[in-house]
Amino acid sequence: MNNDAAERSVSLAQATAEESLRQSEQRFRALVSASTDVIYCMSPDWQELKRLDGRGRMLDTDQPRYNWIEEYIDPVDQPQVWAAIKEAIRTKSVFELEHRVRKMDGSLGWTLSRAVPILDDDGEIVEWFGAASDVTARRQSLEDIAAMHAELSRQKRFYESLISSTPDLIYAFDRDYRFNFANRALLEMWGKSFDESVGKKLIENGYEPWHAEMHEREIDQILATKLPIRGEVAFPHAVLGRRVYDYIFTPVFDAAGEVETIAGTTRDITEIRRAEEHLKLLINELNHRVKNTLATIQSIAAQTFRGNAAEPQAKAAFEARLMALSDVHTLLTGTNWESANLREIASRALMPFQTGANGQDRIVLNGHDIQLRPQGALALAMAFHELASNAVKYGALSSSAGLVKLAWRCDDDRLYIEWRETGGPQVEPPRRRGFGSRLIEQGLARELNGSVELHYHPEGVVCAIDIPKPQEGSPE
Repeated sequence: MNNDAAERSVSLAQATAEESLRQSEQRFRALVSASTDVIYCMSPDWQELKRLDGRGRMLDTDQPRYNWIEEYIDPVDQPQVWAAIKEAIRTKSVFELEHRVRKMDGSLGWTLSRAVPILDDDGEIVEWFGAASDVTARRQSLEDIAAMHAELSRQKRFYESLISSTPDLIYAFDRDYRFNFANRALLEMWGKSFDESVGKKLIENGYEPWHAEMHEREIDQILATKLPIRGEVAFPHAVLGRRVYDYIFTPVFDAAGEVETIAGTTRDITEIRRAEEHLKLLINELNHRVKNTLATIQSIAAQTFRGNAAEPQAKAAFEARLMALSDVHTLLTGTNWESANLREIASRALMPFQTGANGQDRIVLNGHDIQLRPQGALALAMAFHELASNAVKYGALSSSAGLVKLAWRCDDDRLYIEWRETGGPQVEPPRRRGFGSRLIEQGLARELNGSVELHYHPEGVVCAIDIPKPQEGSPE
């Protein structure tokens, strides 16, 4: 080959190489332009930032910068960044690190930065070429997930502590009657561990066949009605022996509104039931003794009033008052001295005066049911008795045409009771106040913390009673 041919061959090879390089550079520039990543070049020791294309997220620079780390990197992350850079320089390997950067608007974001070393023929680093991807959204999502996980863990610890500390039994069934949760109190009652009990059915955890069948049918009912169920049942405790429990099963719904779990809570009420039985025995004993006392008083009165020791009317009045007291006492005994119904109090107290000679009712009661505490019940029973006794002697019940209307109503926090007589003889105010009048006007008002007024209208006596409305569960 002559020299001309050789030169043409070399020129052709150079031209081909240059064209290949030009095309390669064009493709590289196209790739860089298409990328949304921040592009940068660094000196071999990373002291100089040669160029940075911030892609609208970070400040661009086409002039070398030596304080780039203070301008772009968060101070908290600077030591970590320098440590990673030194390691990459030492090993002449790829630099890769996720860290915080300062954006154009001054806010901080997260970036995944990756740079590769450009080596010369001797294997020395000429420069670093790098790209940084914005991972702020991903980091925020990770932080949100971590915060959510921490909160869920906190709530889990709280509820586990709460459930473990209560003496109540807390548990849950799946739709196949299997326990999928049991707290420590329930495991102690069974005398079993969590692993021995959860996943097992009722009968596998020591329930008698009838007991297991009862709860399974209750679970079926909850699945069908989606309503809770409450009951009371006895069960043997592994340590304490047979106990009485009050329980409630409650449906737990999934997103579609279907019952996915049945949650249960059970409370040991053995001591409450024992206390109730003991109290019942005490009340029965007290009632027995009070009745004996009333009978003794009646016997003493009969002996005292024997012969001409007292007028027959006085003896009859005393015995009638004693019987009225005994009747309301019997009524209160039926409710363990907790309360008594106003209508029933009035009916019992006025029963001896209710029917006239012609068989017609002489006393009409009108009012809603309202419960009275024992003190109020006793006081009103005696007052009704005295009003009826006076009506028989002097008022409406002394005439065959007479009528008594006893009505009551509640307005806000007040109870109003009215005794009204009609159809009897013309009424005149008494010249003196007897025992019955004093009992009604003074004693009743004092006992019930209210006001009582007796009006002697010519057409009939009216007794107006205004007292505080009894509050359920509170003493008067």
